[in-house]
Amino acid sequence: MENLGKFSRCENDLKIEPLLTNKDTIAAIATPLGSGGLGIIRISGDKAPQILTQLFRRYHSDGLWQSHHLYVGQVVTEKGIVLDEAMAVLMYAPYSYTREQVAELHCHGGAAHLSQVLAACLAAGARLAERGEFTLRAFLNGALSLDEAEAVADLISARTTTAAQLAARQLIGSLSSRISELEQNLLSVLAKIAVGVDFPDDVETPTAEDIAGCLCVLKEEIAKLLAKADLGRVFRDGLRLVLAGATNVGKSSLFNCLLQTERAIVTAEAGTTRDIIEESIQLDGMPLILTDTAGLRANQTLLEAENKGIERSHTALAAAQLVLVVADITHGLDDEGKSLLTKFAATSEVGFPNHSNKTAANRQTCLLLLNKSDLLNPQEITASLTTIKESYPCLTTVVVSAKTGAGIDDLLKHIKEQSFSGCFEQGKEPLLNNIRHQQALVRADEYLAAALQTLAEGHTPDLAAIDVENAYQAVGEISGKTVSEEVLSSIFANFCVGK
Repeated sequence: MENLGKFSRCENDLKIEPLLTNKDTIAAIATPLGSGGLGIIRISGDKAPQILTQLFRRYHSDGLWQSHHLYVGQVVTEKGIVLDEAMAVLMYAPYSYTREQVAELHCHGGAAHLSQVLAACLAAGARLAERGEFTLRAFLNGALSLDEAEAVADLISARTTTAAQLAARQLIGSLSSRISELEQNLLSVLAKIAVGVDFPDDVETPTAEDIAGCLCVLKEEIAKLLAKADLGRVFRDGLRLVLAGATNVGKSSLFNCLLQTERAIVTAEAGTTRDIIEESIQLDGMPLILTDTAGLRANQTLLEAENKGIERSHTALAAAQLVLVVADITHGLDDEGKSLLTKFAATSEVGFPNHSNKTAANRQTCLLLLNKSDLLNPQEITASLTTIKESYPCLTTVVVSAKTGAGIDDLLKHIKEQSFSGCFEQGKEPLLNNIRHQQALVRADEYLAAALQTLAEGHTPDLAAIDVENAYQAVGEISGKTVSEEVLSSIFANFCVGK
């Protein structure tokens, strides 16, 4: 048992009484439903050992169940009907995922089969677990901080290896250690102010300059965490790219070329694409959500289906983070392309902005793609580029051919440059990848700025303490120390049953 201490890695001083009063033993299928070689039923609560011994017949038994040991045997119902030949493990509290008594039945996979085993567990005294209830109990019992609990969901839903590595890093405490340090430093500032107020004759009272210096250091720490928050969110959620432009400029052909499959229908007829088509690809570990849109053209006699497609194109453009404006290089920049560039190119920025500016979620950048380069010779391509550069000198322009694949590598390079200025580095600064965490730190930063303003105006430190306390409350929402029951319910409602 001495080797199991790693399960008690952190402590939470939580006081969320309504959620702690539920002492039911819960059970659920912990593996994805469907055919597979293995399916796991997880049971957590005081009755877990009793339910396991009732349902599982070990082949070789000395009468004792050792914690964290796998046993081979049969799963049976209360009437003695054999459901499966399986393995079972019992994990005694507090050395388990939830810090409760936990049992697992490792059965053969299959939705119908696992449902039978789960039904037997429920008949033996467990109730069906709610969404995320195992991880919720782990959090409430101090096994995980709230940001680590959220990392469990991120790890499960990660779409790229990089997103999975970010979630794994957060799960083992890369972010919680930094948040804990912030919390302790904020409490230290509050303690200094309180001691100076309560015992002015017994201790050296901190000056406003001393407190301001401490707050500036804390703001710098928050700024470091926020610096790449947008980048972290994109690695987690994906970057939205939209191909837009006039009809017949080759958007769907480029879409297929980037996907390396014939996903969109391509014909010589104008207006073939009547709806948006969305697919995901990876670029150096970053998920890209690529959207093909209906061609834009101003014509009051268009069919209703095409008009609706154009409306949806504008909706997709509003949600895009990177707009790929496509034009036919053989015809030059058309009116639709110019209109898009007027809207997006003027505000384009390279790299992610500081958190105080527009975030990656609502900031839009732009690239111009001159397609069909296979139809021109090098001199004609140069002439076309020169003409465009005269009107848009700061615009990033890429010459491509969806037919031959020429320029696609160059396009991907520019997407990387436009989308993220840094890259994921194992073991470096944690990347904030959750909008809830980002907003909490932004609020904390604003409260600290207000406290500094109070001190700058000549007020005493005890007046600034109000905003410092608010900053502590905001930071504590990340770890869960000051989180509300409503926020908890919202977070864990997004988990799947069995996690």
